[in-house]
Amino acid sequence: MYITEGWEQWSTDKFGKKFIQNFLLELDMNCQNCSVKETILLLLILLDPILSENRVKRLSTPDFFKNQTLEMAKYVISIRSRIPERYYGDNHYCGGAIVAPRFVLTAAHCVMDKSKFKYPSRTIMVVGGTPNRLKFIDNKSVNMPVKEIFVPINFTSQNTNNIALLKLTEAWPTTNPGVAIISIPNENPTVNSSYFLLGWGRMYKGGPLSSLILQINVTIFDTATCKSMLRTFKEEMLCGMNEDPAIHQSPCQGDEGAPLIRNNVVYGITTYRLGCSTPTLPSVYTNVYYHKDWINSIISAADWQCIPAIVLLSLSVLVF
Repeated sequence: MYITEGWEQWSTDKFGKKFIQNFLLELDMNCQNCSVKETILLLLILLDPILSENRVKRLSTPDFFKNQTLEMAKYVISIRSRIPERYYGDNHYCGGAIVAPRFVLTAAHCVMDKSKFKYPSRTIMVVGGTPNRLKFIDNKSVNMPVKEIFVPINFTSQNTNNIALLKLTEAWPTTNPGVAIISIPNENPTVNSSYFLLGWGRMYKGGPLSSLILQINVTIFDTATCKSMLRTFKEEMLCGMNEDPAIHQSPCQGDEGAPLIRNNVVYGITTYRLGCSTPTLPSVYTNVYYHKDWINSIISAADWQCIPAIVLLSLSVLVF
């Protein structure tokens, strides 16, 4: 009797409805042929962060608005170690955004060790066109090896400018609707406005990574507010959080490098996920507009490097 009445009340409130929607979505996308035992296991996994009230949750109500999320997901990539540990997608550790045919934007600490040495490019794999990080789909999912890593000198010398560009071995396919190039901003983000953050980060501190790409809403604060809330805040940083007290949404482990998006423009890159463990603190993002000149200079230099080879090829054709 109490169970029935409790279920009826819980299933009609805001959080209950959202949970049921997400359970049915996961069931549809990842567990269509599951046994009863596997279905119950999925239910327990999804219930775990709700039942464990002492855990700080990344997303109390994970959002997946199919058309809206998938439209933005084409800009977002998963950064992984080169080889999976046990199964496809279990090696995801950071996010990023496609900003040019052969370039991906992410956080510097996604591509450097604790001693500030860059990882060998051959150890990193970039994966696009895969909203479900655990599923490789022919003609949609794209695995791209990394050729070169670029990080501002100030990150290694002063621990600022937490941003990086990854040059890929080849360009993204232009015929794949699951991948697209996002625009770089022409102005600073508007403060006190909402932006979308997309990634596969942990569902709560210490919890499992999300298999499906999710989105959260982040309000960007003005500089004075950020400085009053954070011990260290530099000019090239942004800070923000979800201001709805009933919904704690914040980036968590696995979301580093994930883009802040609005109107198909990337305004920020996730760097310090403070909100995951401390709901009263905003998380920190690198301001993409602040680094616009650096980004364009790296991409333009790469384009110029291709010109001599094209000229030589043209000359050889003329000679022969």
